[in-house]
Amino acid sequence: MKREPVTDATVARCREAALADPASGLPALAKSLVGLAYRRSDRRAKGALRLMEEAADIHRALIAGGTVEHLGNAAFALSSLARQYSRLHLHDQALAAHQEAADLARRAEEHRPVPDLGQAAVLRAALAHALAEAGRFDEAVDAARAVADRSRAVAGEGGTDLMWRLLDVTVLLRLAGRTEEAVAVEHEALAHQRDQKAGQDRSPLMALRAAGAALWFADLGRPAQARDLLEEAARSAERLPARTRTADFGFHEAVRSALFARSGVRDEQAAAEAPEPVAVDPGQRLRPVLGVNHLHWSGGLYTSFQKGLGDLVRAVEAGTGMPEGKSARGSMTLPDGREPLAALGILRRRRDLRMAVLGERPYNYAGTTVPRLRRSIDLERRLHEVDPEGGTGRLVRAVTDLAMAQLVQEEHALAAGTLREAHALAAQA
Repeated sequence: MKREPVTDATVARCREAALADPASGLPALAKSLVGLAYRRSDRRAKGALRLMEEAADIHRALIAGGTVEHLGNAAFALSSLARQYSRLHLHDQALAAHQEAADLARRAEEHRPVPDLGQAAVLRAALAHALAEAGRFDEAVDAARAVADRSRAVAGEGGTDLMWRLLDVTVLLRLAGRTEEAVAVEHEALAHQRDQKAGQDRSPLMALRAAGAALWFADLGRPAQARDLLEEAARSAERLPARTRTADFGFHEAVRSALFARSGVRDEQAAAEAPEPVAVDPGQRLRPVLGVNHLHWSGGLYTSFQKGLGDLVRAVEAGTGMPEGKSARGSMTLPDGREPLAALGILRRRRDLRMAVLGERPYNYAGTTVPRLRRSIDLERRLHEVDPEGGTGRLVRAVTDLAMAQLVQEEHALAAGTLREAHALAAQA
């Protein structure tokens, strides 16, 4: 049945009904206010905020006496309000609304349990992301662990929700400086992925997951574990058909993007602490959480991250002496000396990371994404020639980056060969 759009006239009728019969009319009024706010949120953000604040106040009044039947709707209204605050960069209010929404959803499911993940877990995940952006990492970990526990309890065979939840926990534990705990969770995540038998004979997911974990362990300074995971990723890719063409590009690219971003945290932190930071705004109050999909970021972070990508593109162009499009496809002029090469390599990887986070497209892969990553390998090979001892780990990383993109392309035979090269290089480090 087609629903009629919510209009000012709809809200006016609901107001009259709420005056006549508050018990039934107020919940309907709150729902109509949120519906109208969503219709206005793009063009009239402040007006939409006022509507959502009114709806939230109605729900607070409805549940103030201990009534539980409206808790679920109240949680949704507060979550909507949090997102609207965030869009307007009212971050303190947004975080408070996220906390209130998560608590209301928890209370709703205590009263009426659900068999699946449930609204409470979803809203607690949103709270975890908001806390992390504000630098409250230990609280964010607690929230994310609770979501992962819920996902673990309800996960069925073949599901991917627990994979994403555990990835969130590893990202947040690393930010909290709790590395050993993060490593333990990563091992659990890998074991969980190995247990997923459905589709393993055609899907590159296990190879992607192992390669991404290898990048992460290398970034943690654990080369032996990284080397073992590269071997596992290569074996997994070798078991797949040489090439397949499914409709899973979006999912596999999302996995690559998250793992790629997670492996770049150290580079971004170093850039933020540099005397003259490139593509980082030192005065920005919130920080994007690399490894978390940008759709979950607070308002303003996506725009800032995108602007930073433009800064990185220009910095790379200055380092190679040619426009970005040409350097992605043709020969590339490289600077002489270890330090200029190393600096340019970091800039290129930070640029590639941002492009992945902001969304690569399938039609870009063959002509742009993969050639870009190959050019980065060329640079790292040059650096390795100049600095054989110090440049090996960076070359392994660049080769692994390419292999993961080849897995997303479902060029499994090519990816297996690239992973074997990465593993051989890692054995020399």
